[in-house]
Amino acid sequence: MPDLLVTDAQVVSARGVTRPTTIAIDDGRITEVGTDIDADADETVDADGQPVLPGVVDIHNHLHDPELFPERIDFASQTASAVAGGVTTVVELPTQTAITDPEAFRRKRDQCSRLAHVDFGLVAGNVDDPGLDVEGLMAEGTRDFKCFTADPYRIEDRKIVALMDRVGRAGGKVRVHCETQGLLDHARGQIEGSDPEVYMDSRPIEAELNAISRMGWFAEYADCPLHVVHISSGSGAREAARFDGRANVPVTLETCPHYLAFSKDDVAEKGPYLKVNPSLKSGREVERLWDAVADGTIDLVASEHFPTYEEERARGWDDIWEPYAGLPSIETMLEFLASEGVDAGRITWPRLCELVCERPAREAGVFPRKGIVEAGADADLVVFREDEYEVSADDLAYNGGWTPYEGQEWSRRIDTVIRDGAVVARDHEVLSEPGDGSFLARPLGVESDR
Repeated sequence: MPDLLVTDAQVVSARGVTRPTTIAIDDGRITEVGTDIDADADETVDADGQPVLPGVVDIHNHLHDPELFPERIDFASQTASAVAGGVTTVVELPTQTAITDPEAFRRKRDQCSRLAHVDFGLVAGNVDDPGLDVEGLMAEGTRDFKCFTADPYRIEDRKIVALMDRVGRAGGKVRVHCETQGLLDHARGQIEGSDPEVYMDSRPIEAELNAISRMGWFAEYADCPLHVVHISSGSGAREAARFDGRANVPVTLETCPHYLAFSKDDVAEKGPYLKVNPSLKSGREVERLWDAVADGTIDLVASEHFPTYEEERARGWDDIWEPYAGLPSIETMLEFLASEGVDAGRITWPRLCELVCERPAREAGVFPRKGIVEAGADADLVVFREDEYEVSADDLAYNGGWTPYEGQEWSRRIDTVIRDGAVVARDHEVLSEPGDGSFLARPLGVESDR
């Protein structure tokens, strides 16, 4: 007898939508998916004909840094927010505290294992020395190395090439924050004042375009797979797409929900609540970025979640240079994309599944265990419902007290989240406990459909 049945589900995959379907779950795994399952179970979730997706795999987020984050903002509270938003697997990146040696990696892995509401992997970074122990870090269970072309974690170009050479030969992948510091320095030098609106002009689009182009050529020269994080513009997506399909050098392109939701024009109203690096771009670039998401130029969407308390972020109204850049978005990402992407006619349900479930699972090295609804996969599922509502931080599990999406009208809400065969959240109420999640040691090599 199954532990759990999900009935009357529209099962979404990257290839289509199957309905009506029953999903049978036992011992944390999906055992059967079909239209003719006739079985009793200990528990039943009625999807009521609504879409059911695999649990989201978010491969770019900042959830744990005891040296930077204030009290109660840690891997426990932030993965609770993740699971409330349908994210059942995360790959977490360093924020301020570097993870560049096996001992630091093990220490963080052990800390996060005690706190995790979801399954998780870790990225090595912020790399400033290409001589780090690449093989030792990969043996601990990572395949990704993060570096920056911009301050405060900038690494020289020659060192990025050396890092790519070593990581590529070891079978890993380099992730790069792409903004050219010289252009940022020049732009900043032209700006006077500290109002929120001036921040957008301190990080011009040309800095992103130049760095993306350079990193693409570096990756090709070094024969190293490249992942371009948080592309903020349609022009950036097109620039990066020049490297699509080059022999031996897979290049994957990521954007984030805030770059699809907001433009420079929104800063007058929302001020410091939209401070993010790279900065927001024009409305035209937002529309071009949506086009790149829809047509497959962008490979995946990740949250780039960065948590702060509301009172800390509000200080940016007086001085925009003071607060740390970054937005809380892991809990709202899926509902935003379903409402403003699928229901708005910008993307389809299968494309949504590809962007936040299947392709991220492949890039993380956890597919087909994650990212798909079929027999043998982990029983990580998200059940939606149609629901017209106004977004409010008061309705979220996130403990920072704010969301940049406050007041937006959305049409899709996450009803039930299942992880490892158990119901772990209903209507943003978290039912799981810290320590329920597990570390995922991710195998070497980079999986790509390209």
